[in-house]
Amino acid sequence: MRQKKRFYQTKFTWYQGLRIIFQLLYLAATIFSILGKNFTVAIALMGIALVSGAWFCGWLCPFGLVQEWLGKIGNRLFGKKLKVPQKIERSLVFLRYILLIVGMAGLLFLGILSSPYATFLGALTGMTTYITVTAWILLALFLLASIFIDRPFCRYFCTEGARYGLLSLGRLFTIKRDSANCISCGACDRACPMQVKISTKKQVRNAQCINCMECIASCPKPNTLTYGFAFTKDHTKNTGEDHEKK
Repeated sequence: MRQKKRFYQTKFTWYQGLRIIFQLLYLAATIFSILGKNFTVAIALMGIALVSGAWFCGWLCPFGLVQEWLGKIGNRLFGKKLKVPQKIERSLVFLRYILLIVGMAGLLFLGILSSPYATFLGALTGMTTYITVTAWILLALFLLASIFIDRPFCRYFCTEGARYGLLSLGRLFTIKRDSANCISCGACDRACPMQVKISTKKQVRNAQCINCMECIASCPKPNTLTYGFAFTKDHTKNTGEDHEKK
């Protein structure tokens, strides 16, 4: 059993190292207010999401980075994360879209649930004058929850992630799974911090996918999970489920 556990352990790959570098660079840029809330940058990120998915969430977002690192600490302390049951997960993921609509409608009294991101950025840049006690408490709760559950704020409350996720549904580049080569071990499902069911997809066209590549790194079969152009000969349609596995 121990050998099997090591076999499915996530490998550290060059693109994970590159992702850490990008995350740290963007974190530094945020701290020094180099990028701030630049309109041009926002347009560029949306364009990237349209073409190749929500890269901002997985490769740049400072708050996502901190949640991820706290999650790794949780893994060290407790061995594994809590997994939300799929039926509950399918309902909870709609929260961030509800909050996005609420924010667009100007119902700010409900929008406080999406405030930890702004609170975190305010803390990084020293702009804390207008941060309320409630906002600090919410931020602390989400950071604490990140030790036990993968990216709880990203998955259920982040309106920025909701926006990029919706744009990424039509992505031209995506994570693809070769069902003929897949051994149905479920390692990719366990590795996904957004709890996307990778093992049932031929193409990952899910608004929750942040392109972190953890699923690819965890796969024990080379070339089963790959990232590339969606519309290739063997991957022309995302069926959502492999009928042969029923």
